[in-house]
Amino acid sequence: MNDTAIKNFCIWARRELIAQVAIQAQRFGIRPDGYEPATIDVVEGRLLNAQEKRQRAELLERFKGVSSEDYQAVYEKLIDEAAYIWFNRMIAIRYMELNDRLPAHVRVLSADDGSFRPQVIREALDVQIDGLDPERISALIDRADDEALFRYLFLAQCQELSACLPDVFEPVGAAMELLLPEQLLRSGSVIDHLVTDIPEADWLNGVEIVGWMYQYYVSERKDEVFAAFKKGAKADASALAPATQLFTPEWIVQYLTQNSLGRLWVQTHPQTQLPDEMPYYIPDEEAGEATLDQISPEDISVIDPACGSGHILVYAFRLLAAMYEEAGYSRRDIPRLILKNNLTGLEIDPRAAALASFALSMTACEWDSRFLRREDKPNPNIVCLKPVDFSDGELSDLPLLAARKQLLDAMTHMDLCGSLFVPDVADFAALESAEGELAAREAAGDVFAHGLLEKVQTMLNNCKPLAQTYDCVIANPPYMGSKNMDKWLSDWTKKHYPDSYRDLCTCFIERGFSLSKKDGYSAMITMQSWMFLGSFEDLR
Repeated sequence: MNDTAIKNFCIWARRELIAQVAIQAQRFGIRPDGYEPATIDVVEGRLLNAQEKRQRAELLERFKGVSSEDYQAVYEKLIDEAAYIWFNRMIAIRYMELNDRLPAHVRVLSADDGSFRPQVIREALDVQIDGLDPERISALIDRADDEALFRYLFLAQCQELSACLPDVFEPVGAAMELLLPEQLLRSGSVIDHLVTDIPEADWLNGVEIVGWMYQYYVSERKDEVFAAFKKGAKADASALAPATQLFTPEWIVQYLTQNSLGRLWVQTHPQTQLPDEMPYYIPDEEAGEATLDQISPEDISVIDPACGSGHILVYAFRLLAAMYEEAGYSRRDIPRLILKNNLTGLEIDPRAAALASFALSMTACEWDSRFLRREDKPNPNIVCLKPVDFSDGELSDLPLLAARKQLLDAMTHMDLCGSLFVPDVADFAALESAEGELAAREAAGDVFAHGLLEKVQTMLNNCKPLAQTYDCVIANPPYMGSKNMDKWLSDWTKKHYPDSYRDLCTCFIERGFSLSKKDGYSAMITMQSWMFLGSFEDLR
């Protein structure tokens, strides 16, 4: 893999997309210093049609109630989010077209000879993408407007993929479509460089390339965060993910997974031939492998509590697939069973979580080429732990939930504490009571109940995987000393992880044991200082 070409492209593409999205926003009267009212009909000298007015109004909802002091931050967040949405979709489609995973089996970004001449334009009248309007395509061809035609086809492809990859290609929605940059086919565009700068062969060696691309995409943001640390800044929610994400090299992923998940299989299937496929597996020659009761591959549970873009989960999938094959399962059934039964990923960064889901889906296609088109296809169990905040007024009619102060505090800061939070039985009782009450109120016509019910259901979605235990906990946890944490996270870890609070890594070591079943495994890459510093004596 040409690491230099990939890194250079991703860093440049982030800057270019942010710049192009900002230009697009300016075209519709959304500027760094303010915006034109949603009611106007003409922006920057151009008359808006009805769809553009509606799209623009949706975008401007983000600024509703925002003070002048906070406007710049909200504006930058919008531009950054839009830039990444398009980067994410471009690299996902590029991977899929080169590995023949697109439903229409037609390249969207390139020609079949590898050049930057999208095949989908040449075959626009015949390509089978759901939702295409043949009359609109014919009109664009008659006008010889390749730019408009490509934009239409590209958005249609994204929309079609949202049906089979909902975690990755969420329906873009009218608002964000407005911020897709123009002139996508011009020489020097992001798509041009994506096609021409990175050799096609690099996309054919597994989906891990997508994880590396995200690592490089956020690398400048990571540098900014660490530079701010030197000036005394602390890591808030916006800085925690880029500061702590690190793509794990393949050999380390294999070492961790083979000596936890692989060892569990060896201990329950003494006659297995799996060690022949595990080059980093270290058998216990002196004591011999303990023999446990035989376990079905469908019963093995694996979690990565800080899964990033899913590198560990992808290899765990492949190792589990070998177990299923050894147990005699049909190759076609294996992807569905693994995603349904075996793998869970937790993540606080929605961008990384989407890529983890994509990586697992693409890995599933390696065993079943029709996986994306199957009606019984499960979505990968990647849970993005989302913050949820209630006002005092919203809680006034939910006394059980209002009494769960630690639960509410953790949920408000879920993008900081994430997998470290441990819900208890009373938390679930309060959430389930609130869910039932709000569902009844919604059914009775209470117009305010729906939004509250969504919040409660998000909290339940956060809590369910955190309350379970797993056969194997495998992770490259985040590393951050308490001196760089913001005050809330520093105080929270000190209270809930008194033996390990001095670093997120050691908090995750402790959490890994509470996530593991009896006789299960916790396998993590850890800093070495916890093994000898006096401050970690109680943890040891």
